Amino acid sequence: MSAPSSPSAHQRILDAACKLFLENGYRVSMDAVARHAGVSKQTVYAHFSSKDALFRAAVEALVTPLHASLDAHQDNIESSLRSLAETYSRHTSDPSNAALGRMLVAEAPRFPRAARQLFQSGSGAVLERLSERIGQSMCHGELRRDDPRQAAELFLSMLNGMNPQRNLLGLRSRGRKAQDMWASHAVNVFLRAYRPHSPAHSSRKSSS
Repeated sequence: MSAPSSPSAHQRILDAACKLFLENGYRVSMDAVARHAGVSKQTVYAHFSSKDALFRAAVEALVTPLHASLDAHQDNIESSLRSLAETYSRHTSDPSNAALGRMLVAEAPRFPRAARQLFQSGSGAVLERLSERIGQSMCHGELRRDDPRQAAELFLSMLNGMNPQRNLLGLRSRGRKAQDMWASHAVNVFLRAYRPHSPAHSSRKSSS
């Protein structure tokens, strides 16, 4: 039986970057990443042309589970929303991700490009993907016709309620079980709000 192969240099660099960015924010140096990954600084630059490129790749790696929940085949929009809700609420309530968020909020004036990249590659990318999925469901009659991007942003906002604000301030947030119940309730409320209008409802509305 052959021994498992060791991670490639590219993966070691990416793993090191994820760990160090989570611990120290954007101020992490490429030298530190190289030392942690056990490679030379030249090797880091051979795989990632700049710290911006490495940061973007690290953020994308951190949010991969969110994209995977949208990529998974789901029979209907409710299944898609519940899959995303479970993954999204756990991702955003993770202490490491909360710590990164607090650090970047504090450092945003010094590193505005990093903060912008974090949003674009993280929540912004998930918002775009969810907008597309909701738009498809509206076209297929699963949800009533409306602005899919507005609906997607509303849904993502509902998933965590005030938890992100608590996390940013270092306050105690909902526990895992309570957060899962909250996310499930958010899905139910969203589906009720965007359920297609029944013929009876439409006729009552037109006659009023």
